[in-house]
Amino acid sequence: MKKTILLLIIISLYSCKSESKKQLETDTEGYTTELKIEKIETKILQSTTEIDSVPEFNISYIKSKTATLSEQIDIEKIDIKQLKKIHGEFITKYITPHKIDIGYPDYLHADYPEAYAFNEFKEYENFYLYTFTYDDESCCRTLYAVTAEKNSLKTINISVIGFEGGDGGWVGKKYGKWYSDYGIGNTDVSNYDEESAEQNKETEIDTTWSEIQLSKKGIFKYIKHHKVKYIGNKQVE
Repeated sequence: MKKTILLLIIISLYSCKSESKKQLETDTEGYTTELKIEKIETKILQSTTEIDSVPEFNISYIKSKTATLSEQIDIEKIDIKQLKKIHGEFITKYITPHKIDIGYPDYLHADYPEAYAFNEFKEYENFYLYTFTYDDESCCRTLYAVTAEKNSLKTINISVIGFEGGDGGWVGKKYGKWYSDYGIGNTDVSNYDEESAEQNKETEIDTTWSEIQLSKKGIFKYIKHHKVKYIGNKQVE
């Protein structure tokens, strides 16, 4: 009888121990799962914060996203995929509020910040100069040059210095080179397909040679030298 009672006690204690162990394992598994979920949520939150965070807009920001200003200006030779995008708030603070001084349109807009990318940079005695590309999917890829005040990065002037693209019957390109620290020589070529009275398509080709001068204060000045126009094989200008 005593042996039977002792055996029942041992079985009861073992059962309680097993249940406690199972409960502990269940609790531990739940804690581990919660911990993993918490870590994932933390990582997502950190990633979101990094995306939404606004960097400090200073000259170091621009330098970190640009290459040294090169002599040649040819947008076809720019590796667009390697360029670094411009933060949306930089665009709305320093680019879109300023009227385009030389070129088009009158103002750029900030609806598509992904269309903007930094390109090159140069420091002058009295100002900074940086270039950026803007991709208008309906027409062109344009290269702009911006001069900025040294103490605030406030925009002084914005000028188109190169482009390539087409729309409808028009195809055009603007290219050139820096012939000095303060001067750009540009060639602007535009092709138009027009229909003559005989319904035969003739191509109009306009070529303009121009110059952009940069003052010691960071002001761009456009100088048109001469223009040649052909319709078909005939020079009309």
